[in-house]
Amino acid sequence: MKISITLDRGEDRGQNFGTLFEARTQDGSAVVGAGFQGVYNTHHRIDRHVVQFFLRPTGGERTATTQLLPRSTELAGTYLFDLDGEIYSSSEDVRKWNPSTQAWTVDGSDARERMRLETRVLRFDGGSATCDGVSILAPPDRGTYYRFFYAHGHLFFYHTYWAEQDGYRLHTFDDNGFSKLYACPWSPLESHVDMERAQVITLPVVGEVPFSYGQYHDEVLTCSNIGGVYVFDGSWRMIVTPEIETSYQVYSMMNFYDRLLLAQYPTGKLFEYSGDDVTLIEGWPPVMEGVSTSAREAQTLAIYGGDLFVGVWPWAELWRYSPDADRWVFNRRMLSHPPTTDETVHPYENESAEAGIVHNQWGQRVTSLVPNGTDLMISTSAKAPTLWEPAHYWVGDGKWKDYGTVTRMTMPGVVCAPLQWTEGPTQLEFAIDDEGCMSITQDGVALAFAKTDDTSGVQSGVADSDQMWKRGIFGEFGGIKLEGWLG
Repeated sequence: MKISITLDRGEDRGQNFGTLFEARTQDGSAVVGAGFQGVYNTHHRIDRHVVQFFLRPTGGERTATTQLLPRSTELAGTYLFDLDGEIYSSSEDVRKWNPSTQAWTVDGSDARERMRLETRVLRFDGGSATCDGVSILAPPDRGTYYRFFYAHGHLFFYHTYWAEQDGYRLHTFDDNGFSKLYACPWSPLESHVDMERAQVITLPVVGEVPFSYGQYHDEVLTCSNIGGVYVFDGSWRMIVTPEIETSYQVYSMMNFYDRLLLAQYPTGKLFEYSGDDVTLIEGWPPVMEGVSTSAREAQTLAIYGGDLFVGVWPWAELWRYSPDADRWVFNRRMLSHPPTTDETVHPYENESAEAGIVHNQWGQRVTSLVPNGTDLMISTSAKAPTLWEPAHYWVGDGKWKDYGTVTRMTMPGVVCAPLQWTEGPTQLEFAIDDEGCMSITQDGVALAFAKTDDTSGVQSGVADSDQMWKRGIFGEFGGIKLEGWLG
């Protein structure tokens, strides 16, 4: 089976490129598809230029193997991000994974937020922004810029000024502290970000900062740590009002078919946005048996192998959803201890409280889910990535080393590769041969290979249909032109 595409992505304005194709095999046993993820997980945006090609069994059953990689940090936590097919660990410094040596090496840049823009690289560090190493935005005179995001030709970020005071509080006047949200028109052809052209909204609460951003059609959404949800479509509007005394945090946003998913605390569930309100999706995902239903946090999202994966605090649960079978499957806990219980909300809650530290410090996060090549890279953390101390005896004898791990999970039927940027059209080929070898080719150059364990559906072929193009699990197509054909 071979699917060929002429793709024109148009100008790279930070948009998600979405789905290329998705179709069932003629025997109905599998779905084949390809596209680009639109995901922002807590601190990091998945590389928009990585295309994923998958063969997904419609029955919902999958097999997987896992391998624990060498530690990238001596802290009890790390976060991962990817750029140009390479994996980086962000903790006390930034380290890059070398698959050849099976080791992490300190990176030359300490920038924790990076994104590819055409052939350029944007870096955000220390409240400033650079494009290919040239400054485009300097830090502010007072306060700090937080959490940059570039989409639809605008640079987004929060600006918080505490005015030498502690604690969240309602905004009164700017000299007494503020949090502002910016949308600044900018393109790589401009030497700097013109703040005079920015669309700015002063937020209700001093101290609002984000954990995630997302895109829905031409809109950009962000949710603050106080629960304010803000939408930009040329101007700002607030669709969820922040409340200082009410926990409402969104740690991840991801495009999924015709909606934007939001991963929320304290329900531990996914919410959805499709142009109007943010609404809860009941049972997405379920709760692992034997633990409390309180203070749960869906922190990480990914599409891998055509399935939806969710990582959930505080027991580091990894869940998988099969769209065809409409079924959630509990994959595993990413930490092996302590035994599950519903007598406390968090692992090691009583021990932490007795030691006089934050009671949920040794709760368990799945901080990152990053598809890479044939694999899904998964990282973990305590609430805050800190050094272990002998006084924290309950995670002694090396137990603390389960925090801050990086695990490589591999399922048959999926392969990812970063596409080269082209001005104008590029030719793509997605193929699965009779031996189950999957491949991605761009302009005659093979980019990646993988294996699938079941070729029966592929041998039956897929029916060419107008419905298979530009729509699917990765959301709407975000380029300007796509022509596809079988063979």
